[in-house]
Amino acid sequence: MGFHIQSDWLPLVGEAVEVRLHNEFVRNGVVDAVTDDNSILWLAIDGVNPRTMVQRWDGYEIWIDYKWEKPPKRPRGATAP
Repeated sequence: MGFHIQSDWLPLVGEAVEVRLHNEFVRNGVVDAVTDDNSILWLAIDGVNPRTMVQRWDGYEIWIDYKWEKPPKRPRGATAP
């Protein structure tokens, strides 16, 4: 499990992502929109964080934690098999 870099930003609208620059964490948030040419992404407003534009040509990378890699949640009180 863990985060994976995403080269195609278009399918990420509505997904929770992590933004990195030169392999350093910048911000996380939910993708609000992506340009058709896949070069600009906007993160939605999140509490005190304003809507933020992320430009690929500035070196930003988008990472996502794949939902299907997480183990299913067990009901409260259930024991491991």
